[in-house]
Amino acid sequence: MAGPFSRLLSARPGLRLLALAGAGSLAAGFLLRPEPVRAASERRRLYPPSAEYPDLRKHNNCMASHLTPAVYARLCDKTTPTGWTLDQCIQTGVDNPGHPFIKTVGMVAGDEETYEVFADLFDPVIQERHNGYDPRTMKHTTDLDASK
Repeated sequence: MAGPFSRLLSARPGLRLLALAGAGSLAAGFLLRPEPVRAASERRRLYPPSAEYPDLRKHNNCMASHLTPAVYARLCDKTTPTGWTLDQCIQTGVDNPGHPFIKTVGMVAGDEETYEVFADLFDPVIQERHNGYDPRTMKHTTDLDASK
């Protein structure tokens, strides 16, 4: 037994074409809209960044040592040109508190620009992990001589 909607469409062929055109234009309008859906970091915050600051008191990694509420507040709304956020960088260190005797890095760089956009956090972590190497003032020596 056919439902009332299918009986209506089968009784009037013009109505079937009109329904099909309407559904197609609705789908095309959704897919071709000029402004894409915005990420949460681009929206206006209704609460302070401190509400999202992770609890790192029991974490043993370099990121937890250098990520303060002030640094988090400065960097939490920034994104790299490819869309990488601070929360994505620190997620691995938040999820894995680490071993009490083995200190890990606790963060990742999503792309090349991450080091520049989030330099307030990455530079101190790099300095701690690499025994004082300062990426702003020092240049890493490269020796590609295979005879050595």
